[in-house]
Amino acid sequence: MENYLKLIPRRNEEIKLRKIDGKYYLLIPMTSKLDFLARKLHGDYRRIELDEIGVFVWELCDGTRTIEQIGKKVKERFGENAEPLYERLVAFILELYKRNLVLLGG
Repeated sequence: MENYLKLIPRRNEEIKLRKIDGKYYLLIPMTSKLDFLARKLHGDYRRIELDEIGVFVWELCDGTRTIEQIGKKVKERFGENAEPLYERLVAFILELYKRNLVLLGG
């Protein structure tokens, strides 16, 4: 866990956060030729819905803060509602990384 806290996540610039019908979504462009059918059915973007904490974390993934620093900001803003803080935060950021939505440096 300690090793992850020093990583610095940075959003993939191709991914956009948008509010649609009162909910927040990450919009992921479907650019692969394999996405042809999905584009026909769903438009040019895949969507991933984020809750309030997810939106807050996404906006903090700007390439200037470590996961530990992001966690401190989440704790300040959401308090006990964010617990278990670092387990959830690391899992969320690693999932974003696996989907190429953020890059990890540090």
